[in-house]
Amino acid sequence: MTNDGFEQLSTVVGLSRQSNGIALTRRLIGSLREMSPGTEVSVLDVFGRRVTGKAQSDIGPDDISIRRFDDTGQRLEKRDRVLDLMDVIRTLQPAAIESEGGESGQLIIPLSGEIGPLRLVVLEQVPVDPWLRAKLLQVIEIYGNLVRLMDSRERDALTGLLNRQTFAVLFELASQRAREQPNHALTLAVLDIDHFKRVNDTLGHLYGDEVLIHFARLMERSFRYTDDLFRFGGEEFVVLLCAARPDRARIALERFRNIVEKYDFPGIGRVTVSIGYVGCGENVLPTSLVDQADRALYFAKENGRNRSVDFADIDDQSTGESGGVDLF
Repeated sequence: MTNDGFEQLSTVVGLSRQSNGIALTRRLIGSLREMSPGTEVSVLDVFGRRVTGKAQSDIGPDDISIRRFDDTGQRLEKRDRVLDLMDVIRTLQPAAIESEGGESGQLIIPLSGEIGPLRLVVLEQVPVDPWLRAKLLQVIEIYGNLVRLMDSRERDALTGLLNRQTFAVLFELASQRAREQPNHALTLAVLDIDHFKRVNDTLGHLYGDEVLIHFARLMERSFRYTDDLFRFGGEEFVVLLCAARPDRARIALERFRNIVEKYDFPGIGRVTVSIGYVGCGENVLPTSLVDQADRALYFAKENGRNRSVDFADIDDQSTGESGGVDLF
């Protein structure tokens, strides 16, 4: 076997040994950079294509949300860059854009799955070398197969959000990100759709599922690419967000609450959400933080719903008894 063959086999083995989707994607980015020094690699998650109600050819930038995998620390904010990606998103066909000099170019490789988001592997300044590009594409194809398997284990089948089983790993990674950024703090929020049981009881579970799907898409559009979004089960969702100031988390959650309140859910109309959140101090178990956010959520439900409540603003007595309130 040639050195190139050993290198490619080693890369594949390294990918297959990763224990979760985050580690797998990080390994892919590192491996592609090693195989093609000087090439910039990023992975973009694209959400919203399945719930627009439009033909693939009619999907536009306003119908989707794009979240960059948190490796480079950069955001995808430029609208013209989103427009550059739209043909790939609509057709699901790879694209190659060569530079004027003809020595390097850009490759955009779409990887579509049944549960997870559409992923775009974007290679910048990759040499125009057919043999090298073929090797890179083979590794990306293997990554696509592996990440689809990870999605079936780590993501909620209905909404595509991360599931409860992935929470512990993602909480540790989010805590690490917060510690590495000066003056940043991690906030855990629990979100619960108000009166969701009534939707299922009066209109049926198909309408309820539609609400959950659109609610998840609103989460993906509203929160930053660095925020981790989960569906814990039923109508309960969790967000891990890192903010530079304590009030930033409150502002982000209030903004999302307002977005939900104004959104016209197909076949349903208006729906509201109650939110409980808590700042994540050091050496506090994530299960304890979820419990505290749940208590703040209960307080929000008991006091009128359609509001966000900080656990620090309530006392134990206000969350001690249920008082017969209908949480759903």
